[in-house]
Amino acid sequence: MQLLALILYNADGGRRVVPFRPGALNIVTGQSATGKSTLLDIFEYCTGRNTVTFPVGPMTDTVSWYAALFQLDTTRAFVARPAPGPGKKTTERVMLRFGPDLEPPPHTALAANTDRRALRQRLGRFIGIEENHSTTPGGRGSPFTDAHLGHATLLCLQGQSEIADKNHLFHRQSDRYVAAALKQTLPYFLGASPLDQARKHAQLNAARSRLKQAETDFHRAQDPNDTNHITLAALWHEAHALNLVQEPTPPDDHVQAIQALQDAVLSPTTGLPRPHEEDQRRLDLARTCAALREQLRALAADRRLLLAETAAADDYAESAHIPRGRLASLDLIPAPQDDDARTCVLCGSVLSEPDPTITTLRNSLDRLQQQLNGIDAIRPARRAALEALHQQTTQLRSQLHATEHALQALAQADQSNGHLPLADRISFARGRIHGTLTALQRTMGAGLERLSQARDTARAAVEALEAELDPDTAGEQLLDRLVPVNQDITLWAHQLRLEHAHQGVHLNPSRLTIEFATHTGRLPLSRLGSGKNWVGYHVLAHLALHRYFVRQRRPVPRILFLDQPSQVWFPPTVHDGEDSLAAERLFKLIHEVVEELAPDLQVVICDHVDFPAPWFQEAVVHRWRHSEKLVPAHWADAASP
Repeated sequence: MQLLALILYNADGGRRVVPFRPGALNIVTGQSATGKSTLLDIFEYCTGRNTVTFPVGPMTDTVSWYAALFQLDTTRAFVARPAPGPGKKTTERVMLRFGPDLEPPPHTALAANTDRRALRQRLGRFIGIEENHSTTPGGRGSPFTDAHLGHATLLCLQGQSEIADKNHLFHRQSDRYVAAALKQTLPYFLGASPLDQARKHAQLNAARSRLKQAETDFHRAQDPNDTNHITLAALWHEAHALNLVQEPTPPDDHVQAIQALQDAVLSPTTGLPRPHEEDQRRLDLARTCAALREQLRALAADRRLLLAETAAADDYAESAHIPRGRLASLDLIPAPQDDDARTCVLCGSVLSEPDPTITTLRNSLDRLQQQLNGIDAIRPARRAALEALHQQTTQLRSQLHATEHALQALAQADQSNGHLPLADRISFARGRIHGTLTALQRTMGAGLERLSQARDTARAAVEALEAELDPDTAGEQLLDRLVPVNQDITLWAHQLRLEHAHQGVHLNPSRLTIEFATHTGRLPLSRLGSGKNWVGYHVLAHLALHRYFVRQRRPVPRILFLDQPSQVWFPPTVHDGEDSLAAERLFKLIHEVVEELAPDLQVVICDHVDFPAPWFQEAVVHRWRHSEKLVPAHWADAASP
């Protein structure tokens, strides 16, 4: 994606078109306050930035629509956004149109047909930004960020106040949210993140959900207090009341319990229970329920007592710490010896009578400390006792639920088929118990092995995907991608005679800065002096990145905006001396890189300088001096009251 033109529209239908040459160096030179720096703001606004950054003045007073015409691989895109209304900071409305021969339309044809998020998504698809999730290399648990066109344009812009900033290398990096987004998305734009990363992240999330569910099912099947075990125990009690099994309680092994019940309900009836035997067994179940409730009440009382004792001990400990803290200063005073009882421990003077105050206070301190130590020592025992009470309570509740369920099942059976003979009622109970056992076997007994296999399969899938998306591996791939970038920066820094170039220059993606190898270790750009070094390394870092983007066909717009790169060398009227030569070397290097990559890179430079060199003059596309400005003078005159 390269820029063919930026367009301004006023409310009267006027149109100001600022054309650019694709695949070439475009220099906009001119005096101050002509609108050169605003070109960068218009470009960013037309690529979907939310915040309006236009300087208040003639442009905001007269312009009603801001537009850009882009050249894509096989077509063109026209983007227009209306100026925000009065009192508003931005607008979501966007006009977007595609076509191979598009030209800027008249004002009357402007009409919004989408929003800025869709704009970024659709333009991003055209330049190759696929569905993705990015995260900071080496940062496990970092939130995912979807790289989009807005993140790509951060790598294409260097504003006037940014290009010589020793503390921040990239556009808007001083905003911590933008800096975080740069760190998270730079690996994607460099190709360190796999193209199918989004799909694999979705697969990983789904695999983790399956693993969580499989582990829950497996542990539930193993838990003796879960619903399945309670249901099994209830079936056993019901079968015992109907004389299908002889033992009043089921075996501890649920596999044996299921098998015994299956045998009981499938075996032919050998004898019906006498009516009084069935009633007695139901009465035994009711008594068991009553006994279990009484035990639960006793455990609840024990728990309340234990909690009350714990609270009282904590209150006492909190109160005792106050005098303990007041007496703690005694630890600074040495303990008096028996043969030195008449000596003052504070000043060393001889007392007429022994002073027992220090000894008395120290004894009080010791007693308090012993009491506090005793409270601390008993805390683990109290916690263990509470845990034991919790386990006993859970077990008794499970037994109570099973017994109650058995009584409820018998009562429901009496209500539905109590008029039938006992043999028929037992047959109905056999069928219901058999059906319930069949369902239980899906998650118990033989089903436990199936759940274990499902859990192991889900865990293996999660581990495989995590290995493929390992942030450490992504970090290594990112550093590998930066090797040619660092080589270009180092080579060009030698050509521009920048400082510390001989020891190796590195772009640090985690700190978003340029670093230099020194005998004391790597130092960031902020430790380097001179504005020419700051500007030089800013320009070289972005040139090297865009050279990499072009050669590796990465999804980044093929445009680089540089605003006032000559600002650190001289005022616009001076064109001689070493400063002039240094600035011209920088421009010449940019020109050579653009020619090397032509027609795949477009660089737009807005500056005051106007070197006489032929290659420079050929690159000048706009010369705004005297009355020539971005906003036509007659627009501003018409808007004046």
